[in-house]
Amino acid sequence: MWSFLCLFSLYITLGSSQLLPLTCQTESSPNPIAAQYPNLTTGTINGTVAILPIPYAQARSAIPGQYPILTKQYQSWLKDTPFPAGMYPAMLQYELDHDVQSSGIGIPDFLRASISFPFVDRLNDGYTSMAYGDNILISATNALAIAGTAAYGYTVTPGSFEPPCDAYAYSDAECASTYSHATSALSRSAGISLEFTPAKKGFMPYSLDFYKNITNQPQFSNNALVCDNYIRLFNSSVTGDLDKLGTVQGEVTATKPFFLETTTFKNVYGIQVDNAFIENNYKSCQSLQGYHGAGSGD
Repeated sequence: MWSFLCLFSLYITLGSSQLLPLTCQTESSPNPIAAQYPNLTTGTINGTVAILPIPYAQARSAIPGQYPILTKQYQSWLKDTPFPAGMYPAMLQYELDHDVQSSGIGIPDFLRASISFPFVDRLNDGYTSMAYGDNILISATNALAIAGTAAYGYTVTPGSFEPPCDAYAYSDAECASTYSHATSALSRSAGISLEFTPAKKGFMPYSLDFYKNITNQPQFSNNALVCDNYIRLFNSSVTGDLDKLGTVQGEVTATKPFFLETTTFKNVYGIQVDNAFIENNYKSCQSLQGYHGAGSGD
């Protein structure tokens, strides 16, 4: 029997516009740590994190040449997984930043989609892993998020997202398969599209610790002066029981500027998860030397 809630969700999604409405109703839970960290930027981030196997040479050409890739680190993480030999794990993130607060000031929700490159030796010290990113789509209606991200040196494309209020929506009445589509709000050229279904029960090709590691690596772009210390909490109330966290499997298509030509990845694996986060903005990259790990929860 198809649930009324599932059918209603489908109805709302199919009839919605693609720009984030000012009165968006999201399925994401409220920020559970704002009171605990009143002077820091906190919120929740809900969506899909997936691993895209790409040729090492392609990753090398995308990452600025002065920064080595810590090949042995990601090979060690992936040695007992079905990840194809000789490939590099690019990281897809398609997510909703929700109930973001900083020093008592609320920031409107926004969606974002990006492909980044973890395990980069930004400090040239041979061991500190950071994640490099260049291009990102962000909700066109959130000028603050666009400006704040551009300050790191990212090329930010104002985006149009479907569904408009969450990072994914159900595409079937059984509420099993999900879809997400993001394009440039101006030209509809740049884009990332996702279609996922639950993977076989109990099958998680990449460990939860691997996801914790890559999503908590300090992030940087083309402003050489600053890095983003973005801490995902995997033990907060919004994430729930990690033993029940499921893997999704599906297809990802990305167009320019994320890749030189439109590329479709099949049999992609990832997780759909809601995390609380703490963000320490515009940190000296050197101050994050040796940083690793997720923070404590609420």
